[in-house]
Amino acid sequence: MLGLAVVDTESYDSWAGFLRGIGDRSVHGVQLVTSDAHKGLIGAIEEVFQGASWQRCAVHLMRDCMREAGSRALKRRVGRIMSPVFRAKDAATARAMYHVACDMLRDCCPKAADVAEEAEPDALAYLAFPPSHWKRLRTNNLQERANHEIKRRSRVVQVFPSEKSLERLVGAVMCELDEQWSESRYFAYGKIQELYDKRRAAEAASERPAAELEEVARKMIVASTELAEKVEAA
Repeated sequence: MLGLAVVDTESYDSWAGFLRGIGDRSVHGVQLVTSDAHKGLIGAIEEVFQGASWQRCAVHLMRDCMREAGSRALKRRVGRIMSPVFRAKDAATARAMYHVACDMLRDCCPKAADVAEEAEPDALAYLAFPPSHWKRLRTNNLQERANHEIKRRSRVVQVFPSEKSLERLVGAVMCELDEQWSESRYFAYGKIQELYDKRRAAEAASERPAAELEEVARKMIVASTELAEKVEAA
């Protein structure tokens, strides 16, 4: 945990002030920030952590795409088309699958396709990092789970007598989570060091032709959607 703050509203000003506070505590060398597509947060990240990449949370992106669909059935189809993209094992396949997914969305939900196509550079920013970190870099699920726990604990109190009392409760929750995270293998020094290893080899260009990659990507998405439909029907 790097910090917490109580603000009246989620805006550019509140996020910029919070991130500057983190920077003032000598947090530097930030390479990637993962979040939802809140415009104020994105602007604050660009200003405070200049040079860092921004990863649009894959889960939030899929929800944004599904929101453009009208019926429940179409929402499920949009989600099933997008989901396998982020399970690809290599960068070339992930990019090919993303393009195929956009084409498939264009056929069934053009508005969702527009959202996905516009988001491509930010949705795939995680591919520039070691594959062993992709699962955690492409979403902000860790933060979402922390938010859920804060809401669960604060719901009991309902009304806080002061801002300080809210900070104390949230701070206690975050300290507990911070202890759990510090014991996690993912946050071990050697694992984190992979992200900063200057000897990290650049991504090797795929030797497979683009047409072959596209065909493989299409088969993978179709197989995934068909499996999901069979499971739902069972």
